[in-house]
Amino acid sequence: DLTDSSSFQRAKFWVNELQNCEEGCRIYLCGTKSDLLEEDRRKRGVDFHDVQDYADEIKAELFETSSKTGQSVDELFQKVAEDYVHFSAFQVMTEEKGVDLGQRSSAYFYSCCHH
Repeated sequence: DLTDSSSFQRAKFWVNELQNCEEGCRIYLCGTKSDLLEEDRRKRGVDFHDVQDYADEIKAELFETSSKTGQSVDELFQKVAEDYVHFSAFQVMTEEKGVDLGQRSSAYFYSCCHH
């Protein structure tokens, strides 16, 4: 919540928890309620530069969004999807693949006529 300074501290806590449990995962920081800042910049409780510096430090993507107006929501989901596709493609290229000839997944493959 971009209007609540304590939300940034809570986000840092959860990022730390996440990094302890899942080393190397992609992180996307999402500041919400950006529509309220459009109405009155004085409502900003989280300094943009502090958050950007933190995002750079932890190699996270940063988005300031509004669920009310939809600002940057599409961009956030697009980035998550693109990263997933790129990571999955990279993972497939770097994993050793093999075929287990002893594996039988279904009787369907072993019958001569498929009904």
